[in-house]
Amino acid sequence: MDPKKRNFITQLFSWAFAAPLALLAIRAAVAQSTGPKLPTGIPPGYGGNNDPSGGVAKPDPKQMLKQNQDQIHDDVEKLYTLASELKDQVEKTDSANVLSLSMVGKAEQVEKLARQIKNLARG
Repeated sequence: MDPKKRNFITQLFSWAFAAPLALLAIRAAVAQSTGPKLPTGIPPGYGGNNDPSGGVAKPDPKQMLKQNQDQIHDDVEKLYTLASELKDQVEKTDSANVLSLSMVGKAEQVEKLARQIKNLARG
């Protein structure tokens, strides 16, 4: 395999792993450093979601974050598995002129999953 192609593919995978993990680390650091912000100076019963009788119940943000964290963990595991399989395929294949369709498809799956993880990490 051409060293330039190998270098490109290697960098592609490193970015596919590093970007979502960096976003997760940043989000976790921000979540730990800032606590929930509560409004001050507003008496109970005025505005906000203090009204027990009305409206649609909002989902618990802590529960949503927990579900996102679990989903991110599962998706990162899948991403690692897919990228490892793709790496093995690239190492086994002598693709001097053409990359196989299965490798391209696997790379697209890795990219799609990395985007999904990024979107979950953003919230």
